[in-house]
Amino acid sequence: MDIPAPIHSPAAELTTSCPSPRRIDLLSETYVVHDRSLVDNPATILSKVETARDQYRRIAVDDVGTRPESLTLLPLIEPDIIVLAPELTCAAPDTTAARALHVLAAQAERTGAVIVASGVDSERHRTRALALGASFGIGALFPPATVDGAGPRDVLISPTWSTPSCHSRSPFDIASTGQPSAVSTKSLLVEMSCQIESQASDAGPDTMVLGTFQHAHQFASPTQRRWQRMAGNVAYTGIYGIDMAGVTVPGIVSSSIDPSDELVEEWNVVVLGQFFCCVLSARDLRWGDSELGRTFEYVVSHDRGTVVRCARAVLSRFDNATHPSTAAP
Repeated sequence: MDIPAPIHSPAAELTTSCPSPRRIDLLSETYVVHDRSLVDNPATILSKVETARDQYRRIAVDDVGTRPESLTLLPLIEPDIIVLAPELTCAAPDTTAARALHVLAAQAERTGAVIVASGVDSERHRTRALALGASFGIGALFPPATVDGAGPRDVLISPTWSTPSCHSRSPFDIASTGQPSAVSTKSLLVEMSCQIESQASDAGPDTMVLGTFQHAHQFASPTQRRWQRMAGNVAYTGIYGIDMAGVTVPGIVSSSIDPSDELVEEWNVVVLGQFFCCVLSARDLRWGDSELGRTFEYVVSHDRGTVVRCARAVLSRFDNATHPSTAAP
C-alpha cells in the first residue's frame, strides 16, 4: 500500500466529484500539532497552543487516527481542524478505523471541528474519506489549483474551543469550584481510586490517565502494578510527584514535582477519554493517626470541561518527564 505524506495545500470539498471542487486554504497561518510532540513535551505544546489561541490563530492536529495518542489529543486541544492520517483514507476499513470514526464523530459533534482527509489520491479514497466524516481532502485527486473566494471562516464554526484555560494550576481548586467537597480518610480514597482506574482500563485505547501522588514513595509497589496494567490498555499514562522522575515503570511517563509546588498537597487521578472522563482530587489536611488514616478533603467530578482543565493543569508541569522508551523494565 503506497501511502503518500500529507500535502498541506488548499483543501478541496469532498461532497462533489466534479473536476473543479471548491478549494479553501484551511491550513495557512494555522498552528499544527503533531501527536508525538504533545506526548513528548506536553507542557511546551499546551503553552504554544494557548499562545496561538491568544493570537486568534486556528489550531490543527495532524496525522490523526492510526495512533491512539492522536485521538487522545482532541479533547485536550479542541482543534479547529482535524487532519486524518493518510492510512485511514488508503486502507480498507478495520477495527482501528472504526474506533477512530467513533472518536472523530464525538469530537466533531461536541465542537464543530472540520475534518480534512489526507492522501485522497483516487475516487475510492474520496469515498472512504466521506465515510470517515471528512468534509475536505488533500491529495493527488485534486491537482494544484488556486484557492476559491471562500475562506476558512466560511466553513469553521467558532469557537470550537469550549474549554478555555483556567488560571488556577491546582486540580483541587478547579474540581471543587461550584460543588461541595467531602472529608475522608485515605482508606476510602484508595478504594475510590481503584474503581476509577478499573473504569479507565475499560474506557478505550484513546484514553489518557494522569496521577499525582505527592511523593514517589507513595507510588508504592501495589499501586505501580495496578497502574502498569492500566497503562497497557490506554494511550497515555503519566505520574507526578516529588522524586517521581526516578520511578521507571514500563508504559508510564513520570515527572518530578518541585517541593514548593502547591501540587505537593494534592492527590489526583484524572481520566480523560472520549466516552468516559473523571477526576478524583483530594487535598491533604495533614492529620491522621496512620497512613491509611490520613485525612483528605476531596471532590469527584465527571464534568468534561472540569476534567479537561484538571488534565491541562497536571500536564503543564511535565517539562522534564521520563518516557517509557527510556524507562528501565
